[in-house]
Amino acid sequence: MAVLNSSDQITALELIKRNGYSADQRRIIEAMSITNQILWDIPVFEANDGAVHTHLVRKALPAGERRKLNQGVGTMATQTDTKQDIITEVAGESIVDAKLVERAIDRNQFLMDEASGIMEGMGLTQADDLIYGDNKKDPASVNGLATRRNKLGDLCWNFKGSGNALTSVYICKMGRQGVGLIHGRGTEGVGVTRTNYGKGMVDMGNGKRMEAYQNYFSAEYGLSVGDERSLIRIANIAANVDADELVAEVLRAYRKLMPGDGSVVLYGNADILHKIDMSITNKGNVNYAATDPLGRETQFLRNIRLRQVDSIRNDESAIS
Repeated sequence: MAVLNSSDQITALELIKRNGYSADQRRIIEAMSITNQILWDIPVFEANDGAVHTHLVRKALPAGERRKLNQGVGTMATQTDTKQDIITEVAGESIVDAKLVERAIDRNQFLMDEASGIMEGMGLTQADDLIYGDNKKDPASVNGLATRRNKLGDLCWNFKGSGNALTSVYICKMGRQGVGLIHGRGTEGVGVTRTNYGKGMVDMGNGKRMEAYQNYFSAEYGLSVGDERSLIRIANIAANVDADELVAEVLRAYRKLMPGDGSVVLYGNADILHKIDMSITNKGNVNYAATDPLGRETQFLRNIRLRQVDSIRNDESAIS
């Protein structure tokens, strides 16, 4: 049975717990993960070059050379490309009437509760960016999964749908050499912060002002894909997809991912995951585990975790 544990993926929330960072950071990440399940599994680590993460992407391995005794071997090197992943920020500001705050028994908890919608919105914005962000079109965006796999080939597969009412699923191998999140070098915690500006007069527009408590919430992040084989997109999936065929293709992609340690996660929206559910429920290969550090029930297809990311649209145009 597939099992989640706290050692296979050092996620942002796990790092916060282990290193004793503030409860505010934990609450921000928990709220953002409500609308962004990518945060449930993706590991997070510090960028190695300030505000960007520079890494070598291995294109090919040397084959090695057979050797007899007393004979040497030739010099070999791996074939690599140098790539950089940028870091961006999603932020929001909470303004709460001072009278409401001062009537609360626990003012800090009240402020965080009032800001929950803002933080969930930040999670949704982050999820949109991690899927469809395009740094060339918007310098404030990271290059998301769809942008990195926007041409059919070995790592972007065609499920033969046509038109502009299509969707995709993404199969990711997590890890420092696979798919991960990065935060700026030297930043506190994992780049998630709450700045409490306290009580002050706030301009409410139309020449009116109000005494209010102001809080600023921020999460910085970047998306890193080390080994290109850690990310496979199955694209051009139509609404009338044969779910059994899709499951078979997902399992084929699972075998094509990079070797080595790291959990495997499939990201799809509610509609496509429902179709996968219907296909596999009666085949005896679905496991449920309550061993997530937060006690969340997790569904598996073999060893692939199934995560719902509704930022993945149903109106994608065909990749040809």
